[in-house]
Amino acid sequence: MDKESYEVYGYIVSFEPVLKKNIINYRVRVISPGVRSWVIYMREVPRRFKLGVFARVKVVVSRQTGEEKLVAEEVEIFENTKPYEFVESIIEEISRGVVNVVSGWRMDRYFSLPVTDEEVLKRLIGGFPLKAMCLFVETGRGLSLASIMSSKEYWVVSRMLELLKMIEEYEEESDRYSQEELSNIIHSINPQS
Repeated sequence: MDKESYEVYGYIVSFEPVLKKNIINYRVRVISPGVRSWVIYMREVPRRFKLGVFARVKVVVSRQTGEEKLVAEEVEIFENTKPYEFVESIIEEISRGVVNVVSGWRMDRYFSLPVTDEEVLKRLIGGFPLKAMCLFVETGRGLSLASIMSSKEYWVVSRMLELLKMIEEYEEESDRYSQEELSNIIHSINPQS
């Protein structure tokens, strides 16, 4: 089986658990500084994972289900870049045309930005004005609306990531404690070691 793989660099802008055949995977969207977007499936959440961080993701192209999907093989979170944060925003309108333009308010400042990402556009349906949590990132083309979700969805995702982080910290502490206890037992059996 010939595996096609490559690396993707960008900001992690969305996170969604997906249950398929009783196995949980995570559907993650990554957007590059050049405004390219990828949907990547992860089998497990990497350490220090959160929305808005810059990462390198080594992906493998999977064609098992008949459709082409990107599956994360390795994820490296870059800690030296400042993560972007979701901010409460009000979307007042979307002008659809050759270029779709979203207008509204964020942090008491008006914005009007072109949006080409289909993942963002499909969430912009319904009545306006729309109050939502939005993630804006600086790209090669300037400020870009990278992700949008309802306040409730944002709270659920944030809480889920917080719980995963707590589990990760508990595992690290448990491993450290087990290692110390094992060292103490070995030392009590053989004091010269």
